[in-house]
Amino acid sequence: MRTLKSLCATLLTVAIGLSLLPSAGYGDAKRPRCGDIFQSPAGATDHQLRTSVLCLVNRARERHGIRRLEFNIALRRSASGHSLSMVRSGSFSHYGPSGSTPTIRVTHAGYLAHVRSYRIAENIAAGEGRQFGSPMAIVAMWMHSPPHRANILDRGLRDFGVGVARSGRDAATYTLVFGSRSR
Repeated sequence: MRTLKSLCATLLTVAIGLSLLPSAGYGDAKRPRCGDIFQSPAGATDHQLRTSVLCLVNRARERHGIRRLEFNIALRRSASGHSLSMVRSGSFSHYGPSGSTPTIRVTHAGYLAHVRSYRIAENIAAGEGRQFGSPMAIVAMWMHSPPHRANILDRGLRDFGVGVARSGRDAATYTLVFGSRSR
């Protein structure tokens, strides 16, 4: 039974992954490469994992006719800090061990300095190995979860940053923080 579940999860990840890949002839020359999107956490640097997730999220948005999100260093600082905090405390929540929220974390990272209005959203995930911890597996998981998918496809969100923290030899915890603001 466990093997069947594993096979089904792998097939689902590949099917979703194929749907995130570019269609032939659809602006392929303009599209950045997403790197080895099936690479396990043990075989990749944090930078490779982060940039592959960012690229796959933008591909999903493009496939739905939604403008690409812009990378934001303050959101990456917030996301990285939260991933590391979850790993160190052994927790998995949108609330930090000290009670912090996504809004508190992005404020401390400097994203909300001098703004009149803003919106913040956050996706978290953790996985191990290629099957569950690769960038493709993480984005596929989010795209199959209605609230996480809604964040990814939200037209009102403009910026994002990804944080990755190692939670084992071949495991990682990911935080994806979205934002939009007006000054």
